[in-house]
Amino acid sequence: MKLKFPNPKLGFSTFTLLLTLALTGLPAAAPAQKKYTIAFVPKLINIGYFNAMLDGGNKAAKDLGVTFDYEGPTTADASLQVQTIKQLIAKHVDAIAVAPDDPAVVAPALQQAEAQGIKTFTTDTDAPGTVRRVFVNQALDTEIGEATIDALADAMGKQGDWAIDSCGPAAQNLNAWIAIEKERAAKMYPNMHLVTVVYSGEDIAKAVADSKDLITGHPNLKGIIGQCSTSAPGAAKAVTDLNAVGKVFVTGITVPSLMKQYVDNGAVKSFVLWNPVNLGYLTVWAGLQLCQGKSFQAVNSVPTIGDVRYDASKKMLILGPPTVFDKSNIGQFNF
Repeated sequence: MKLKFPNPKLGFSTFTLLLTLALTGLPAAAPAQKKYTIAFVPKLINIGYFNAMLDGGNKAAKDLGVTFDYEGPTTADASLQVQTIKQLIAKHVDAIAVAPDDPAVVAPALQQAEAQGIKTFTTDTDAPGTVRRVFVNQALDTEIGEATIDALADAMGKQGDWAIDSCGPAAQNLNAWIAIEKERAAKMYPNMHLVTVVYSGEDIAKAVADSKDLITGHPNLKGIIGQCSTSAPGAAKAVTDLNAVGKVFVTGITVPSLMKQYVDNGAVKSFVLWNPVNLGYLTVWAGLQLCQGKSFQAVNSVPTIGDVRYDASKKMLILGPPTVFDKSNIGQFNF
């Protein structure tokens, strides 16, 4: 049989290439691996805590070969988070993580994303009862709540009036920690009396004002828990401004960079957190597992972090136990 080619030179070279491949058994080139885009919607941008998560997410994106899209509102507002989620849906990202300011408000947007084939999950703050596939949890609620109230009790001598300055009243994680603090205080510290809980949003200036009102409105107040990353330094500043250092003690949950000056001046003896950089890293890693259709194991080996537990019954990854920061270790951290 005589082979015919429209172009003799092209035909001969093509035939030679095919013959060579057939004889050598070389496989055809594999298709390039898809580069996934994993998005994260924090409660708000431009605050130290979520900036640290951003740093961790960027590092994970570089290490794991994905694109990390960090977008969120400049004020804590769940309706603005919904707008951001819808914008990400329109961009056809592959996965969306959210730290919901109000789980009920963001739930329909998560469902809409899933309907478009986008994997959804939560981090830092959960949205139980929604379509989210996994919750990337910084630590167990019991560990965080108990460590926080224990820190306050130690500072105020396990007796006296205390108050809580929280952020959003609908924040699932904050409310869970408050419930545990109340329960443990009633059981372990019967001489401590909770006078009130106030909400300052994610606003340090408002937390300063609200905490000053707490101090002046409750003359016997000896302690304040700043329940979130902005209310804790706000409460400490209020104590400092009112020359109440040594009379009113502050603890809470925030980043070392915002609390160091108050640890140094004595307004804060100790406070609680975890490593938010690692939480950001774990968030992107978890998103990649979802995109690739991989199942989480009881214990997962995560680059740069190490072993991370997974609770299948709650669909929850757990970064690890919280850290208590004080004068002895606060200088070791740069977030």
